[in-house]
Amino acid sequence: MQQVFSVRVLDGTTLRFANPMVGVESPIWKPRVKFREYWRLIREQPDDPAETYHCTYLPNWINASARAFRGIIPNPEALFMNSRLDWAASQSCQLLKSQLRQGNHLKIVKKVLCFGLGDICRKPPEWMKRNAKTDAEISEQEVSFVRGAMTQHAIALTIREICGDIADSHVELLAQDPDYTDETKSILTASGFSIMGEHGAGGFAEIDDTSLVVSIFIEAPLKQIIADIARPPIIISTGFDVFNDSEKPWVDAESPRTVEMWKEYEEKIPFPIAPDEDGMMKKLRDIYIYSKKNA
Repeated sequence: MQQVFSVRVLDGTTLRFANPMVGVESPIWKPRVKFREYWRLIREQPDDPAETYHCTYLPNWINASARAFRGIIPNPEALFMNSRLDWAASQSCQLLKSQLRQGNHLKIVKKVLCFGLGDICRKPPEWMKRNAKTDAEISEQEVSFVRGAMTQHAIALTIREICGDIADSHVELLAQDPDYTDETKSILTASGFSIMGEHGAGGFAEIDDTSLVVSIFIEAPLKQIIADIARPPIIISTGFDVFNDSEKPWVDAESPRTVEMWKEYEEKIPFPIAPDEDGMMKKLRDIYIYSKKNA
């Protein structure tokens, strides 16, 4: 277990935080990265110690006991395989393949990086099942809860396959989501994924000019991170929104840096969804494909 967390401050200095879980047997508190992106730095009054005001990220701890108590859905391996088969047989899959094969962007892709695609094994929270009257209804809600995440990982596998075919070489497939259960990690690893960034940040170091980035409503300022470190040939992510209806910034909000970055990309293209497949693809409705100019 890591004993000290080091955090770089905007002025170049380093802060060090002791890990309070060191020496604790079977701790229920797990470390996570807490991001303080552009809008939170300039609009909000910090509630952290004064010396951390200029930190863009901080160590944070979440209590994992409640989520762990939910348990795992029955037969997640079989459900994931069925989701992969459903996706492969869909018209949306063919539309995506056709879209990605346009242009020369995929020729330089060496790795597909997935961020925030969701856990595929954990049961839904209790409140979601209160209206279910029968075991069959409960089972359907459990499957429905993970179906979107399963489809998103199936899409990632297809993207890696296309990139490998076009580049005529091995393409890595990496995934980061601090919400992954051990069961999900096992299934994804067996399916060809490499898991990265256990605490929600390590995978960002993999982003470079040869990576294709897939991000579905991530709980991190990924666009701002990309704007600082690389220009991937293709980014699949959300739109240009900044604030929600309460005038609070989205976690992955646009910023002045990302506005400048998008000038290097073609006009965004909606993620292709066949007209009769909106149910299976509902979590992809506000996702877009960004292709770098002259890639």
